[in-house]
Amino acid sequence: MSWTTPTKAILLSASAEGGTPLNAFDNALLAMGIGNANLVRLSSVIPPHVEWIERLPEIPIGMLLPTVYAEATAHEPGEQIAAALGVGLRPDGAGGLIYEYAGHGDRAYAEHMVRQMVEEGFKKRGWTLAEFFAGVAEARVEDRPVAAVAAVVMFPY
Repeated sequence: MSWTTPTKAILLSASAEGGTPLNAFDNALLAMGIGNANLVRLSSVIPPHVEWIERLPEIPIGMLLPTVYAEATAHEPGEQIAAALGVGLRPDGAGGLIYEYAGHGDRAYAEHMVRQMVEEGFKKRGWTLAEFFAGVAEARVEDRPVAAVAAVVMFPY
C-alpha cells in the first residue's frame, strides 16, 4: 500500500455575512476560493517537508480538499466572533502542528489563543518550535448573520 503525503499547503482566512449562518459560512468559503470544493476535515498534524504556498491553485468543482479549519458563526446584533488557526513548524521541515480557535472575541484574542495552544502542543511532545504563523478572520454582526473562517488546505502535489 502506498500513502500519499501532502506536499503543499496554504493558509487562508475570510469573514462574510449571509441570510443564515450557513450561508455566511458558505460565503466565507467562497471568499477564500474553496467554496466549490468538498472539504475533508483533518486533525492538526503537519507532515514533514510541506511547502507553504501563497497562491491557491485552481480547484476543480467538487474536488476533495484535505483541510484543517476553524469556523465561528453569529447572528445576534453586536456579537463579535473570530476564527483562527495557529501553525507551528519544527526546524528543518520536520512537520508541525495546527491549532484552532473559534468563538467570541477579536483578532488579537484569537491569535493569542492559538499561539498558546501551539506552544503547549510542542512542549508536550518535546519538540522545538522554529516558526509560528496564524490566519485569523473576525466579524461583527450588524443586521445579518456572519461567519469567520480560517483554513489550512493541504495538497498532494
